[in-house]
Amino acid sequence: MARLSEQELRRLIQGGETSTVELKAAAPRPVELAERMCGMANAQGGMIIIGVEDAKHTIVGVPDDRVAMTIDTILRAARQNVKPVFVLDPPEPELYEVGGKRLVVAAVPLSRGPVYQSGGVFWVRRGTHTVPLEAAELLELLGDKGLVDWEHQPVGGATMEDLDMGKVEAYLKQRSTRERQPGRFEHVEQVLVGMGCAVVRDGGEMVPTNAGMLFFGYNPQFFIIQGKWCVSSFERRLVPAAMPIARLSREPFRT
Repeated sequence: MARLSEQELRRLIQGGETSTVELKAAAPRPVELAERMCGMANAQGGMIIIGVEDAKHTIVGVPDDRVAMTIDTILRAARQNVKPVFVLDPPEPELYEVGGKRLVVAAVPLSRGPVYQSGGVFWVRRGTHTVPLEAAELLELLGDKGLVDWEHQPVGGATMEDLDMGKVEAYLKQRSTRERQPGRFEHVEQVLVGMGCAVVRDGGEMVPTNAGMLFFGYNPQFFIIQGKWCVSSFERRLVPAAMPIARLSREPFRT
């Protein structure tokens, strides 16, 4: 990130705390700083400015004898309290002098990879507050980043009884006629797990995934209300090999 001019820094301070700006008169504990870093990185990124009183946006500065400790606190928060290890941009906090007073500024980049956590909690910045991500929000964020596959997530509230095993067996029977080892499809539940249509929970319970529910569910619209099948027919010579025949949209199932 390019170094700020004094005018740019003053403008940020005068604007007060926002979703991307945190003002502190002095460096808080590394644990609290780590939460702020996680929240910004998991949202839009931002800047933590040490040496500014938040309520009136007054520049109080960081005393010379506390500058080194302030920088060390920020780095310990990023390297020891944030998981996985977090790197600022630039990698170390920068020193600024505004009105004869020294400020320490840590630039927090937006994460385009991992979702960061501290103390076992995934944090996100909302307005001027840093709050824990709820489970559903975390899954959505992980999905947006491509870190989890929605298709392979278990369907909430569903059991294997919600799958039409007649459809499963008919599908596997059709496949077995084209396979050199037809016996590999004898254990239906194992095959469903291998296809990504079912998963085994930690307690040993097998449940259908979103993909399994879409393909073989009796009533997928009861569980995946935002889903819709779109099937198109093309002449074989016009269809690219990788063209999908189904997609999900926000429209409901047509039943």
